[in-house]
Amino acid sequence: MEKIADFFKVISAQEKKVRCELCPHYCLLTDGKRGICLSRKNIDGKLYTLNYFRPVSIAVDPIEKKPLYHFYPGSYIFSTGPNGCTLKCIFCQNNEISQEILPTQQYSKEKMLKLLSRENSIGIAYTYSEPYIWYETIIELGKDVRDMGLKNVMVTNGFFNLEPLKNLLEYIDAMNIDIKSIKDSFYKKLCKARLEPVLKTCEIVKKHCHLEITNLLIPHENDSLEEIEKLVDYIAKNLGKDTPLHFSRYFPRHKMKTPPTDLKILESAYKIAKEKLDYVYIGNVDIQIGSNTYCPKCGEMLIERYGYNINVNSNIKKNASNYVICPKCGNTTNIIM
Repeated sequence: MEKIADFFKVISAQEKKVRCELCPHYCLLTDGKRGICLSRKNIDGKLYTLNYFRPVSIAVDPIEKKPLYHFYPGSYIFSTGPNGCTLKCIFCQNNEISQEILPTQQYSKEKMLKLLSRENSIGIAYTYSEPYIWYETIIELGKDVRDMGLKNVMVTNGFFNLEPLKNLLEYIDAMNIDIKSIKDSFYKKLCKARLEPVLKTCEIVKKHCHLEITNLLIPHENDSLEEIEKLVDYIAKNLGKDTPLHFSRYFPRHKMKTPPTDLKILESAYKIAKEKLDYVYIGNVDIQIGSNTYCPKCGEMLIERYGYNINVNSNIKKNASNYVICPKCGNTTNIIM
């Protein structure tokens, strides 16, 4: 099903030109052309979203897989998302569903909600590719998910415009945003995008809902100790030292053949970040450090992790807002349970 998209402007009714205003690319489209995201198309001088209630994948995942370590740890979440993406990362880890046009099946909102209600899930995670391009679907689903007393989560690249972001934040309870690099040159060279909108999104989201950050460390591109320090400094200063940071190991994918991230670099990144941030994790790899959650004040282990299996400290308590309180020192964390 096609739907007239939100956020576009007719540039020339006579020439049937429109400009998409959903993301900072501001694609100018002639009749019959798709935007960079592959999901929005000019049809006879109007912009349509081609992915409306058409998921590219559906599954039920551990919340830790998003990764969200501080948002209802140990729970499961119904996960889905659209075909396409606003970025063109040459190292994309999900390029099969984000960089190519794939056949998808039409769902109704009622069917999606029925599937959700059958699962032992805390809500819906909009994920896998880039959920922002599913804007119209998320807005409609999000209202009903909230009415069901469940949660809406986005796992995203954060390449947003301000007005759509404000609308989404009425319904979103948590986000994991991928800051791919703290260098704008990285975004321009490897992602065909810009850094500034991503950072702005992070700063706005932090004020409105739970936020965690992921950074995929790619050899010779964004894994220098200097760049890691700059990223950590940015998070500590602008998002707060309590913002969880997930360093993720890169593996060769899509158009990039560089060998995987050196484990020593991941360990160094962890040590650098722990000097200024309360919660630092390492993902996509099996090493000893970077899995468990400790109280940043006294060091008490709060959550022990073995892959996606977790063991919660049996003595922890929660306050009235469902934030975990350390059983040893009484510190209130930002872990929601």
